[in-house]
Amino acid sequence: MRRTRDRELVLFHDAELAGAPVATLTRSEIEDRAGVLPPLLDEALELARGRIALDVELKEDGYVDELADLLSGFAAGGGDLIVTSFVDHVLAQLSELTPQLVRGLIVSGSAELAPARAHACGATVVLPDVELVDDASLAELSGAGLTVIVWDFMASEHAALLSDERIGGVISDDVPGALAARAASRPRS
Repeated sequence: MRRTRDRELVLFHDAELAGAPVATLTRSEIEDRAGVLPPLLDEALELARGRIALDVELKEDGYVDELADLLSGFAAGGGDLIVTSFVDHVLAQLSELTPQLVRGLIVSGSAELAPARAHACGATVVLPDVELVDDASLAELSGAGLTVIVWDFMASEHAALLSDERIGGVISDDVPGALAARAASRPRS
């Protein structure tokens, strides 16, 4: 999620679009450049309510206070939600404002100090890049009482992870492959 120049909270992954930072563009300028109007966070929350769980990734600092009530209201109304970020202090701010929300620290590059970082910023979930996941990191994270959700999961390469009870979930662009791998990893009755 990102905030536009006109202060709209939109669902948009990349920091830039055609060489311009998203934060310097209005929502309609994003539509002009991308060919699609990015959805507003509140629209997505309403669409998801009661239907699917959401992972709302906060891409940058500067708007936690603006969305704390919105996310809390979604969760209080029965919406299933995790709020994630690579930015420790963003999660710490969110933890202070909305301690009832589930927060996840996204980790890339190195899983070193991930448990300490997660506890310091109020995260109960750690989301390491799949390339960082091995027996030692899983033992450390689960031993610290943290839920592990692996991202960049590709079933063709990582299907064996689904049988590890320490993995609480995966994030994948390969949804059909992940679902097939999950079905294959379940014990047959």
